[in-house]
Amino acid sequence: MLYLAWDIDGTLLLTNRAGYDALQEATCDYFYRKEPYVFKHTLAGCTDSSIIKEIVTDIKGHCTSGWAASLSLKYEMYLKQHLKLHKGRLMPNVEKTLQYLKENAPDVTSLLLTGNTTNAARDKVTEYGIAQYFDFRHGAYGDLAEDRNELSRILYNRLLVDGLVKDTSQIIVIGDTPSDARCAAAIGARCIIVLTGSEFKPEDFADCTPWKIWKTLPDDPAEFVKEISEA
Repeated sequence: MLYLAWDIDGTLLLTNRAGYDALQEATCDYFYRKEPYVFKHTLAGCTDSSIIKEIVTDIKGHCTSGWAASLSLKYEMYLKQHLKLHKGRLMPNVEKTLQYLKENAPDVTSLLLTGNTTNAARDKVTEYGIAQYFDFRHGAYGDLAEDRNELSRILYNRLLVDGLVKDTSQIIVIGDTPSDARCAAAIGARCIIVLTGSEFKPEDFADCTPWKIWKTLPDDPAEFVKEISEA
């Protein structure tokens, strides 16, 4: 079996800032702020738990598990609303690739390896009509660890405990940021970077050496299967 560990934002879909706006609304609501919170860096590749910890620490001076959990719940509540309001989209060839894999590649399973919380991940792929293509049980999500590299280890261990893999050669991480490439490298897995929805350029991956870098997913899903089946 081959397990494809897909990132969500920028790789499978773009929500047109639904997540960002939900996080801003949640922060203003929970901390009674009138002004939007100003981030000091890009959020691409970050986990939701690390983002929430950063916000709470910046506003309160330190972060407790209770504050972080409460802000996360607020965020997930507002995200459901913003996913309906924003006009996002799936990335090119995503849906037909996932459908082809499900119908024609029984030895390939799609999982999620994402910085989104478990609920946010499920809500996003459900809203965009692709939830049925994923094994949620063995995925790894941004409420399980702040460090994205730990998420790849969690995903690998979930597969390992259930006897589904022998080693990480059976896992391919598919993402759009250097963080995706690094978390694949953390477990010795291959990584495919798809640049269609990414804010990064090929040269930004020079120090994390992904297995492949594509401008977009192949138009022909059969070609996609051929590419991932290479040793």
